Amino acid sequence: MPLSEKQLGLAMQKVLSAAKKLEPKAEVFVGLESSKRAHVRFARNEVTTAGEVDEAALTLSVQLGNKAATSSSNQTDDASIAAMVERTVRLAKLAPEDPELMPVLGPQKVVRNELAFDPKVDALDAKGRAGLVKDALAPGRELALSAAGFLFQWSGLVGKASSAGLVQVHPATGLQLTVTARTPSGTGSGRGQFYGRRLEGLDARAVAKNACDTAKRSENPRKLEPGRYTVVLEPAATANFAESLLSSMDQRVADEGRSFFSKAPGSSRVGEQLFSPLVTLRSDPRNTRTPMLPFDGEGRALQAQPWITAGRIDALGASRFWAAKTKREPIGGHGGFELAAGTTPRAKLLEGITRGVLISRVWYTNWVDGQTLLLTGLTRDGTFLIENGQIVAPVNNFRFNQSVADAFTKCDALSVERDAANDAETVTPAMRTHEFLLASVSEAI
Repeated sequence: MPLSEKQLGLAMQKVLSAAKKLEPKAEVFVGLESSKRAHVRFARNEVTTAGEVDEAALTLSVQLGNKAATSSSNQTDDASIAAMVERTVRLAKLAPEDPELMPVLGPQKVVRNELAFDPKVDALDAKGRAGLVKDALAPGRELALSAAGFLFQWSGLVGKASSAGLVQVHPATGLQLTVTARTPSGTGSGRGQFYGRRLEGLDARAVAKNACDTAKRSENPRKLEPGRYTVVLEPAATANFAESLLSSMDQRVADEGRSFFSKAPGSSRVGEQLFSPLVTLRSDPRNTRTPMLPFDGEGRALQAQPWITAGRIDALGASRFWAAKTKREPIGGHGGFELAAGTTPRAKLLEGITRGVLISRVWYTNWVDGQTLLLTGLTRDGTFLIENGQIVAPVNNFRFNQSVADAFTKCDALSVERDAANDAETVTPAMRTHEFLLASVSEAI
């Protein structure tokens, strides 16, 4: 059984005490997660595997001056803790000095985020999961399509504690359902997904129906030549681009001249208008669509953080070390974000497009050039030709080579509707942008 909040707090204090007893001068940080996880995997319209596990994930970091070491374990009994502490202290003494090492954090003012935990997800049992999967399998069977997917459920406690007096314990839940449908011909594919922290809002049949409908529409694709096109990115594809953009927004990298956001040596483009006025990106732990834990991996309290407002850069991420070095305020490690909705209904994003492409999803994305934010990846699970404001045919998939910055600069419409399309802490609309480079044809479905 997962630990209670009291038990988890006591376990962290036990680790802290053991480490301080062995090495009184050490600074000590403990992370402990106690959770129950369950999954159901299915393929070809049948359940293939299912499982449930209770798990503890314990992390210990010991700092001795500018030396530090970290160990991890899934055991919390006295003997395992003693062995872990001894090993970590020994490794810290052997470690090279790290001039950027920061002291562990002390007490933080954190307001509990009740949105991060749902008792209904926590109470979901094998029968409940079976019911969800039954609903998810129904559309594929009814339409003679092959459906595969994954249902994942998580609930537990996340704790942080330090020898400087930090103590954080917070409950959280998570729920994920993904369904991929394929046509018998093997030429059509579609994907539906749900990510959230709460059971409310999950319609497993609707998720699967969306995958099946896309698969049917994408069957027998027409050949389309590579080139630059006006594209409509569905929320799942938009989320990937927004996530890539946010991951590049780092103050240190910009100050050191290694970033798209670099300016003169030692400065950045914070405050400049770099993207379309439609683009507003922010992180807020208490957003009802993207609830997060109210502290980051260091135990630092998180507040609402604007990153981009109407295309203007508000802030770049800053570690505690870099913030102290450059006399700035540090910005915590937010886990997710929201891209603000636009004013255009999703169905009207196609209007005015003489010849373009609708992209349902992208995958296998990697940076080509971080300074220009050039990203490469593949389209999949439904790519369609747009002509005169209408979807006229499915087309082959592509490898794209596209600057993320350019995509958000040339964005001229975002949908009113938004989806949590990549994880429980991310919500994005669909996006229309121009001169998007579909560089070569991909044979993948």
